[in-house]
Amino acid sequence: MLENTKEQIRHENIIQFIGISTNTKQLFIITEFCENGDLFDYMRKVPKPPFTQQIMFMHDIALGITYLHTRRPRIIHRDLKSMNILISSNLRAKINDFGLARIRPKANASMHTQYGTPNWQAPEFWTPNPSYTEKVDVYAAALIFWEILTWGEAGYPYHNYNEHQLYEAVRDRNVRPSLIELKKYPTTLLLLIQDMWDKLSSARPSMAQVVESLVQYLN
Repeated sequence: MLENTKEQIRHENIIQFIGISTNTKQLFIITEFCENGDLFDYMRKVPKPPFTQQIMFMHDIALGITYLHTRRPRIIHRDLKSMNILISSNLRAKINDFGLARIRPKANASMHTQYGTPNWQAPEFWTPNPSYTEKVDVYAAALIFWEILTWGEAGYPYHNYNEHQLYEAVRDRNVRPSLIELKKYPTTLLLLIQDMWDKLSSARPSMAQVVESLVQYLN
């Protein structure tokens, strides 16, 4: 079902799926090409851009996720991270890698399978029988936003934790990346990020609300 849905996804902030090549013994998935590579590497190769460009990246990501979450049926990416955000030649951010994405059949339904990369995972993933909604993508987006504002200078989220330490810190002690070094940015933006990575998924804003909050910084 998701494979069929990929062909129907059309949004400027989502990597376009073009087709599949089966001319050889190997299977190749053909997608749109982004010459600047992924955001994780891009931040480590390019000097920190102006605030307006940082916000543009964040806004692009939020628009792409909102598109997925507002489709019928909704799509939950489940593995959002800076390595899965590609940067185009005209510096637009596009969401990539739907290998772990799943369709949420009903708006009020929860999902129960654990996937993703621990450093960007919401704490509700970390139970024997995880139950979660699209708000796991909101949590992951908050960590990507933090990466964009620090521009990789503070490393990636929880880079100095092993997996056990990560679970204990994030789930049990509610530890989040430090915002102290980001005081030069608008307080309202930092509060938005804090809301997005709230331990309670119900307290996190929707990605549509995040888009609305970011628009003020584009003007």
